Amino acid sequence: MAKNPNRAKQNLPDIQRFAYFNGKVIGAVCVLNDAPVTRKSARHGASVKAHEMLCALMAEIADGKESTLIKDAQGRPWAEITGLRHGASISHSRNVVAVALAIEPGIVVGVDLEYRDPTRSIAEMAPLLGMPTDISVADFYDAWCRYEAVFKATGEVDPLAQRAETEMPTVTLSLPEDFASCLVAIDGALREE
Repeated sequence: MAKNPNRAKQNLPDIQRFAYFNGKVIGAVCVLNDAPVTRKSARHGASVKAHEMLCALMAEIADGKESTLIKDAQGRPWAEITGLRHGASISHSRNVVAVALAIEPGIVVGVDLEYRDPTRSIAEMAPLLGMPTDISVADFYDAWCRYEAVFKATGEVDPLAQRAETEMPTVTLSLPEDFASCLVAIDGALREE
């Protein structure tokens, strides 16, 4: 559990900001140009940056009120602002980091991004998500990101059960061209937009 004192609004000058779903979900994307060389240190650096970005967004929404970044029993992050939980999500791949945060309680979010690695064994991975083995690299990563984003928002691991949620609104983030992404938000009002 990480506390965020919210003494002042924090700026995110080196980060691309976004707002989707009629402004109900905000977030940020950052490309880490000085990412460490080893995979372990790069993952740690991306995690630290994601936490920093999420805390800055949380402080902005809290506007001086008490807020805490917490993790639930499944390890999912939540922004607790004045005792109410706001959906939050983090993703990073290679040197790109993305975070998303619901500005109102009751909305859950999931964000995922992946580097489109053409050397990865897509033919072996595709059937795990119910996709054909000859799926294109781009289509595979788009579907994989949607699966991961929905999993982060709902906790649902079964791809078939996820597909039952066909009306779930999704957004593709603006990222470097070698990356795929998906942002989902779940709220009764969002489904009717």
